[in-house]
Amino acid sequence: MSFANAKKYWKKTVQLIVAILVSLFLSYLSQPLINEKALDTLVNIYSILAGFLVGIIALIGDPLSLPSGSWRVAEKARINTRRNLKGTRNLLYIYLLTLFFIFSYKLFTIDGVLSIYTKFNLETDIKNNLIDIKLLTERFILFLSYIAFFYSFMLPSKLFQVQEKRVDKEIEERRKKANINNNQPK
Repeated sequence: MSFANAKKYWKKTVQLIVAILVSLFLSYLSQPLINEKALDTLVNIYSILAGFLVGIIALIGDPLSLPSGSWRVAEKARINTRRNLKGTRNLLYIYLLTLFFIFSYKLFTIDGVLSIYTKFNLETDIKNNLIDIKLLTERFILFLSYIAFFYSFMLPSKLFQVQEKRVDKEIEERRKKANINNNQPK
């Protein structure tokens, strides 16, 4: 691994640790503010972002975005494309996981679960356990939401890079058609 790669991975590791710590802190602080309206807002946001992310995945994975040249040039670019696709796919999984936990949370609200347990005449300590589970689930939903927000802020620059490469490739193709060498002034 080269020094540049090691530096890049070190930076990404620090970003991940900071994102996790900040998300844990914010989810703990903002848990008392969670309500139905906040959950509905999160569902709307992540549903829209998930659709947007599918479009980004289509752009990143488009074979036309590979640089022109030999198969070796394309092979080298494929490595970066796969890395970008994996990161974007993982963000989509975080969106979907957040939506899944919100759905599950809404499906198994404390009142609905308690009514089931009262039918079975189970211990009253279960109510306290369910309240703890509810609290942890709310914090986990918020944690995933903050992580997803943090990494979503990187999407515009990723989209910009993809489009910039496509424009550069098109310019390069037009230069080749006009028999203009890359070393000549633009």
